[in-house]
Amino acid sequence: MTHRQAEGFSMTNWISRESIPPPLPPPAGGLKVISVNLCVACTGMQNRILPILCIVGGVMAGTAIFGILLGVACQIFSSWGSVALVMVVLLPLVSLIGFMFGGLLGGYLGYVNTFFTKLHDFKSERLKAFSEALKDYDVLMLQELYTTSPIKFDKRFDLEFIELCRKHGFVYTAKPAPRAWPSISMGTGLMILSKYPVVDSETLSFKHQYFAEQFGTNRGMLYAKINVGEKDVDLFTLHTTASMGESLLKGFPDWLVNAADIAREGQFAEIGQFVGSRRTSPSIPICVAGDFNANIRFNKDGSIRDQRAAEIITNTMVDGLKLKDMGWKVTYGYSPPDLILTNLEAIKMQHLVGEDLIFVDPLTCLGKNFRSVPWLANEEQKKIGFTHLSDHLALTVDLLLEKEESLDGVDNEKSE
Repeated sequence: MTHRQAEGFSMTNWISRESIPPPLPPPAGGLKVISVNLCVACTGMQNRILPILCIVGGVMAGTAIFGILLGVACQIFSSWGSVALVMVVLLPLVSLIGFMFGGLLGGYLGYVNTFFTKLHDFKSERLKAFSEALKDYDVLMLQELYTTSPIKFDKRFDLEFIELCRKHGFVYTAKPAPRAWPSISMGTGLMILSKYPVVDSETLSFKHQYFAEQFGTNRGMLYAKINVGEKDVDLFTLHTTASMGESLLKGFPDWLVNAADIAREGQFAEIGQFVGSRRTSPSIPICVAGDFNANIRFNKDGSIRDQRAAEIITNTMVDGLKLKDMGWKVTYGYSPPDLILTNLEAIKMQHLVGEDLIFVDPLTCLGKNFRSVPWLANEEQKKIGFTHLSDHLALTVDLLLEKEESLDGVDNEKSE
């Protein structure tokens, strides 16, 4: 395990190399890369009721602290007027503390909810199923595999998944750095697993965090350089702040919704700077994939619905970093919640939303067989109690590291 702190960013390198087998030969059909949001929240937390758990946790924390301070004030002051004045002054501080600790306490409330309702999101069972489904790939770029503080009370689903995947040859792990301030609960939830050696890795915790979630999690990016034969490959996976207006905060005041968009724009500026600074050679292939949460949307006629989100991605990834988005278009919609469609005609027919994207450098490698992969549970898994492994579709691409022909073309396949 190595550790490196780079100047100018909040970044740390954590690479685990245990029980390393002999090096694999370069893949003949291309490096099989898959990006997937595992949808594994921290211990006790359940995605389907995450906002409720955090709010209730925050209210409980604030109420408890308010009660303690009220008792202390009553012991110090004899006048109820003085007590009331002190408590009014302290109320903003109490509210802030409750807001800060809401996400942390939400996980423990999840335990209580599961105990009484017998409902949970089958984290361990889904991770085991994921490890089997992903075993034929070469590189796993993962999002939402969270741990929480205090770490000794966490079930460490990240370590559980590492061990499951190690059995299938993923012996190299680029872990994210521990959580960074202002989060007091979860880190970035990112990870990269590889069958090829990871020779360098760094974590970027964005400086631009959305204030409504900044105490609960770090939005960020994870970088790993892997060695495939005699060639290095730069990999980046990320998870940015979500669009709030049409989902989580629909109907809330505009300033609250716009604050999330402003934070995301700042995050993309950091992404551009971070990726650019990590590119040590223009000849090294690069792949950027993850949960962009930018919700590029199109109307049925193919016109862009959210110009602001589209410009963020285009300006950063395409115009700035000169990466190729594989020529796929993202659409708007319902369930399953994440899907990349194959052509503009499909946009006019379907109503689906895409937040997960893959970009490659067309000057250094050829991306082929790009497709989306649904995570439907099989019959045995449905008997356990879950129908989907994740609420996201995975995106996969084969990276041909040796240029065989013109890199202008991309061999796309329809979604599976």
